[in-house]
Amino acid sequence: MRKDTVSLYQRIVGCGMSISCFVFFALSLAVPSGYSYGAAACVIFALAGVGLCRHKTWSTELKALCAVMVLMGLIWGLSFDGWWSWTGSDYLFKYWLAALCLGVAYQVGVHAGSAVWGCALGGAGALGIAAYQYLVLGWSKATGHTNAIQYGGIAMYLGIATWAMASFGAWPRRQSLLLWLLGGCGVLASLLSGSRGAWVVAPLLLAVVLGVMWHHGQGRRAMWTAVGAALCVAAMVIPAAGKFEARVDQAMAEVPLYWDHPQQGATTSAGQRLEQWRLALRMGAQRPLTGWGVSGVVVQKQKMVAAGLAHPSVLEYGHAHNEILDMWAKRGLIGVAVLLAFYAIPLAVMWPTRTRLARAPPVQRPALLAVRVAASLLPIAYFGFGWTQVFFAHNSGNIFYLFSLVAFVGCIRWLEKPQGGRPG
Repeated sequence: MRKDTVSLYQRIVGCGMSISCFVFFALSLAVPSGYSYGAAACVIFALAGVGLCRHKTWSTELKALCAVMVLMGLIWGLSFDGWWSWTGSDYLFKYWLAALCLGVAYQVGVHAGSAVWGCALGGAGALGIAAYQYLVLGWSKATGHTNAIQYGGIAMYLGIATWAMASFGAWPRRQSLLLWLLGGCGVLASLLSGSRGAWVVAPLLLAVVLGVMWHHGQGRRAMWTAVGAALCVAAMVIPAAGKFEARVDQAMAEVPLYWDHPQQGATTSAGQRLEQWRLALRMGAQRPLTGWGVSGVVVQKQKMVAAGLAHPSVLEYGHAHNEILDMWAKRGLIGVAVLLAFYAIPLAVMWPTRTRLARAPPVQRPALLAVRVAASLLPIAYFGFGWTQVFFAHNSGNIFYLFSLVAFVGCIRWLEKPQGGRPG
């Protein structure tokens, strides 16, 4: 194939991947299964562009990301109920297709605006749905087109990631203000969901953003970012302070109730989580290496409830409301090790070190820093969400994590070339 033909082919695939990643973020919460449309388009363009990856050298970082995706997909595929027993889940194929998309995105690059404005409009779309459900339908909390916890967590991430990119990107003032406004939409949508897990993670994400600013010598910007974020959150919370205070008071009352009266407290929202954690800890300790298996853990839970060792409320859910404990009970330390790597490797690869920023031309380093910070927040957010919810038990949690990584890897690759040039 002629060189100019290959270049045109690469540009077409790159343009398709960029549009797909933008659609992925922008529609993630705005329409039913919105994250699936952009993800499916990414797969189509990746399959069309797989030939571009032949005879190309992949970086060690990319190999590590692809390897952990493939391995995590295998973990979800194996049920651990016996040797080579399978769950029948399609997660294995989704993870392996995402790894393919990752490789193609790295090769062709993804326009940085796909992540920046995709996340921003994704937050705005989330607020549109939340406002309709909260104000028009009169719901007590917004759930979007999934459940309130998944919706609230993803919306919070979109909002704070947009704030981070607005703070680091060195945009023109009007664009920066618009990004701050759209990021606030995502945060407000999360607050309207009543998802307390997202509220707890938000300060951690903001602390990471401020820490990166201090590390890169942007102390003044860190101060103004902290003030801006505090004012935005206050403006959102104060009008409905009673609602948020009631949610916090409820949790503060349910925890001591569980400790003092376990049978009564295990029926509350916080108490049931504590009961699930206690049971998962006990079950994991019984089979620490491989766990009880996906089906075996259900049978064992029923036996322990029948023996009076756990409250019947634990049977209402198929998971332990904690990502790590759920993995330990079902797949043991083998599964936990891979899960922790699934958080740690993307964080290690995306983290904005000075050496990595130096790969880009000086004019593009602010945007590269912005994208790398937003990408680094993703595994941190998921790790935090996982303490009170099994995010990967839901299709939304898996697809959003996987294809966000695809988009960010492509954007980073695009920014590392002069004038956002396509990788050769």
